[in-house]
Order: sequence, then C-alpha cells, then structure tokens
Amino acid sequence: MIKATAFILIGGKSERFGSPKWKATISGQSVLDRIWNSCDSFEKRYVIGKEKPDSISYQFFKDELDIHAPINGLYTALNNAKTDWILLLSCDLPLIDSKVFKKLWELRNENCDPVIPIANDKMQVTCGFYHKRILGKLESEIEKGNYSIFKLLDNLNSSYVDFGEDDRFLNMNTPEDHEALLIEGDKYYRIFANGEKEEI
Repeated sequence: MIKATAFILIGGKSERFGSPKWKATISGQSVLDRIWNSCDSFEKRYVIGKEKPDSISYQFFKDELDIHAPINGLYTALNNAKTDWILLLSCDLPLIDSKVFKKLWELRNENCDPVIPIANDKMQVTCGFYHKRILGKLESEIEKGNYSIFKLLDNLNSSYVDFGEDDRFLNMNTPEDHEALLIEGDKYYRIFANGEKEEI
C-alpha cells in the first residue's frame, strides 16, 4: 500500500483532442477508469475537475481556483489531502501503470519536496509525488500570478527519476494519438494506417 493520496486531473480544456480525454476509450475501457484502476495501491483516490460530470461515480473535488492550468489541480489536491504525500496524475497519460508509481514512491526521501519522473526528454510534472509542506510556497507563487509547475520546481528541493524512453509516458494530445493505441492484455500497440500494429 502506498501511504499517499492519488488525485487524477480531468479538468483540461482538451482543445486539441476535441472532447474530454478522460471519456476516450482504449480497448473498451475509458481512460479515466484505466488510470483510476492503476492507482488501486494508494490509500485514497480522488478525481479533480471544474465540475463533477454526472457520469463519474468516483470521489471528486472541484477545482478551487479560477485558473486554467495544472497548478490549479495541484493546489486543490494539496489543500484537501489528509496524507503528507499526494500523486498528481493527468488523464493525458493513458498507458501509465502502477509500477511507475511504486518506483517513484520508493525513491522519495525525507528531504525532497516533489519526486518527478523524466521520460521521453520531458519532465512529467503531472505524474509526480508532491509533499504537503510545499503548500505555502505554492500559494505564494499563485498569488504572484506564477502558474507554472516547472518554475515552482525550481524553488523546491526537487528529486528527479530518469525513466529514459518509456512508452508508458506516451502523451495523448490528439484524436490521432488516441486512434493509434491498442491494448491487448498487458501489451501496448501502435496501429498504423495500413492496419498493421507494432508493440510499444
């Protein structure tokens, strides 16, 4: 059991995707359900968004700030967490799995504030653990109008874990990204226009 709370973000505008990403299905299962199930080793799990959709039965927190940025979700998560650590997790990452969370959790230490994965040459700030003690600094940055989690990390004792090239961090931004994904059992595939598939 991971003694932390997982907060899953569904509040993005999804302008490039054209519809809410969390509703998209992969092999018959919604992205939100997949990600929710991947967090089953956490003490608590919640969804965060602008408004609770009628179709969601999971425990839900409404964004507490009137800004459109992931830092809103981070603030809402830390402000409502009863555990010292939280996992901030976006529905942009439909292939993420529990092994990623376990590795990050095991590599945290008492001196670090967040534990952030780096994968595919990108800092994955919406798939990281954050300690509740950063709430004061977070509030200060928000009050200054600084809404970048990347810049916030520069002011924290941040720990980074390098996952290299890792398809579990595949970012689903467009309908084409979604259509190219297929999951069979525990294997992931890309589907090409000619119908062929390639394991990733």
